[in-house]
Amino acid sequence: MKTYPSILRSDGGDGLLHTFDKIDGSNLRFEWTKKRGWYKFGTRTRLFDETDQIFGVAIPIFNERLADPLANISKLQGWQKVVVFVEFWGKQSFAGVHEPDDPKFLTVIDVSPHQKGILDPKLFVKLFGQFGPKYFGQLSWNQPFIKQVKAGELDITFEGVVGKAIHNKQIVMFKAKTQAWIDKVKSRYNEIKAKEIIES
Repeated sequence: MKTYPSILRSDGGDGLLHTFDKIDGSNLRFEWTKKRGWYKFGTRTRLFDETDQIFGVAIPIFNERLADPLANISKLQGWQKVVVFVEFWGKQSFAGVHEPDDPKFLTVIDVSPHQKGILDPKLFVKLFGQFGPKYFGQLSWNQPFIKQVKAGELDITFEGVVGKAIHNKQIVMFKAKTQAWIDKVKSRYNEIKAKEIIES
């Protein structure tokens, strides 16, 4: 099952990027084939099913809200197999920790048809934008922009933003986070753990 690529931290010199809200949650993946439907579910590192204590609830949520429309889009595109990457989150989720009684949501962040790689962000917005995070358009990821993100001056949920582009037929992705989110992580975790979370 295809895994989600790492996202590089921006240095403020990354050019013009399709820019999306970075939702604070957990990265999950759902695999579909034309013959079997949605049949495989995973976190970033392992598979899971509905018995999973943390992520099991994501499967019925996905089936209720996303399974049919995403399958229909895949069929219209002529895809035989696809992996959909989503962010699993609740309003109280923070740094990958989820409160059990907090209602959960799934937001589609990327789609990878078999042997095509992750979709060009322009095509992603066209096909899946209604299921995805807030899209800010193409923005210049320069030093003033990174400072603006760190200061929390964009209309984002809290964590930061992700920028995407296609170079040499491969997707490249960068991230920038707000100082408020970084400070909250540092206040809750020791130095080693905080660094791991901030760079994830």
